Amino acid sequence: MNEKILVGSRAFFGDMEGFNSKDRDYLLLVENPIGFRWRRESSMRGICLFEYLKEPVSKMVARTIQSGDALCVGKFLVKEVANVIGALPKDILPLEVLLPKLDTKHEYEKIIFAAIQENQSFDLTDAQKKAAYEIYLSARKQSTNKHKGYVYQETK
Repeated sequence: MNEKILVGSRAFFGDMEGFNSKDRDYLLLVENPIGFRWRRESSMRGICLFEYLKEPVSKMVARTIQSGDALCVGKFLVKEVANVIGALPKDILPLEVLLPKLDTKHEYEKIIFAAIQENQSFDLTDAQKKAAYEIYLSARKQSTNKHKGYVYQETK
C-alpha cells in the first residue's frame, strides 16, 4: 500500500499562528515504483509530490546520504513519516552530515533535528517548535526582502 504523508513546513508549522505557505508538500512511500528507482519529485499548482521507494530505514537513510541532497533530510523529521517507516531518532542520526548543506530557507530543520535527538522522540516541545518557526519566518523575511533589493536585518 502506498502512503501519502504531509511533509515540509506545513507538517511542522501548519498550526502556528500566522503560518502561510505557498505550497503543500507530500511524501508518497511506494513499495513497487513504476518509472523511478528510489526517488522522484513532481510539482503542479502548489502541490509538490515526493515519491520514495519504501525500504528499511537504514537503506533509505544511506541512499539519502549518498545523494548528498540535504533537502531530503526534512522528510525524515516528520513524526508521521518516522512512524510509517519505523524510524527511531537514532536511526536518522547519520543524516546529520547533510545539515551543513541546507539552504537558508531550510535552516529550521537543523533546530528540529537537534530537538529530536535531544528528546529522543519525534515530538517537539512548544519551545523547540517556536524556535524552529522563528528561524523559518526569519529566513522567509530575508528572502522576500532580498528580492526587493535589500536584506532585512532585525534589530534587538
